[in-house]
Amino acid sequence: MTFRSCVSVFTFCVGNFLASGRTVGQQPAAERPQQKGLEWRVSTSQPSQFTNANGVWQDGLLGLSRDGHGNLWALVGHTGIGELSVWEGSTVDDLQRKYFVKFSFEIGEAGKAFGGSTYPDGPRARGWIWPSGFWVDPADGKFYAYFHNETGWGAGATGYTAFARDEGEPDFRHIGVMESSDQGRTWDFKGWIITSQQPSWTNLYTPDGMGDGQRSNLILLGAGDHSLFVNSQDGYMYIYYGQIAYDLNAKSERGDYVYVARAKTESKGLPGAWKKYFAGSFSEPGNMGKETAILEGGAVPNVAFDTYLHKYLLATYNRLSWYAGKGACQISFSDDLIHWTEPTALALDRKDLSQPYFTMSNMEASGPTNVLGRVFRLFAGNNGTDVEKVSVVINP
Repeated sequence: MTFRSCVSVFTFCVGNFLASGRTVGQQPAAERPQQKGLEWRVSTSQPSQFTNANGVWQDGLLGLSRDGHGNLWALVGHTGIGELSVWEGSTVDDLQRKYFVKFSFEIGEAGKAFGGSTYPDGPRARGWIWPSGFWVDPADGKFYAYFHNETGWGAGATGYTAFARDEGEPDFRHIGVMESSDQGRTWDFKGWIITSQQPSWTNLYTPDGMGDGQRSNLILLGAGDHSLFVNSQDGYMYIYYGQIAYDLNAKSERGDYVYVARAKTESKGLPGAWKKYFAGSFSEPGNMGKETAILEGGAVPNVAFDTYLHKYLLATYNRLSWYAGKGACQISFSDDLIHWTEPTALALDRKDLSQPYFTMSNMEASGPTNVLGRVFRLFAGNNGTDVEKVSVVINP
């Protein structure tokens, strides 16, 4: 889900990806909020329970949600290494594994995977599942996983990248949804919910007889690397997703951008319910609709509300800090879930936080995990490694 390459630092401009004429990653015109004078104390890293020894090879954000009875559930792992597993507990620190999951559908090879479906932009669906968004409906107890998928991993001979029919990176992302009626033991594929405005292929390789793809040297690698934020205050669920800008000539990343789509919570976030944020409103369809980036310079977004600050928090990772072996976690603030401050490094000198995945959670035995206080838990992980955890104290 993440990949490294030789990165050159230079001024980056991608022109006319968006129909509005806005440069990719450019912020909306409204003035950004500011958050000044904060101090953070970050504890020493400790192992979490999400380790290889416990059957978890995590490669993304943790999926956490409470049911209508107050029980806390987690859906972790990915299908590339090991299996997905369901965990239950009362707090994020006492979660215990209950079982590994099964699917009612195939994954992997195009034409067989995901019920033989096609992506909304045309190619046959293929590859693995990374369940980085997870929600338990408190009304009926059904589980929903809003998952990341890529064209270049786990599809065997049908995998493809921006360059060729091949396995690996740079490949293209989509976001799908699956549902479980038995507390996550078995899952049914429900469809694709968020797809980039840009085609998920280039003219260097056109899969499945598709027509013209992205022609520019600077391309976008699709919508993914996301998290779910269910907002009880306004009746919507939000998916914050990323897109990577990639330079085909230099064969390296050239920027990270965060976008947002939302659906009414009563819709369960199923296909057709999502609207992307574009040019000041949630007005474009989740699949292939136009989209306005709400943040640049951060990847793999995770959102929470902090009751101590009375602000929304957005955790992302800084790619250059990660490559340099520095603490990569950075925080932005918002009053409205749309306009965010420039990312600020949480603990740049912490080499143990040189990771790409940061999941914020409260540590209480009740309430939504994405509603924080003055002290909260931060999980940090990499590709297939043990997940570590720290506690964060605001204004110690």
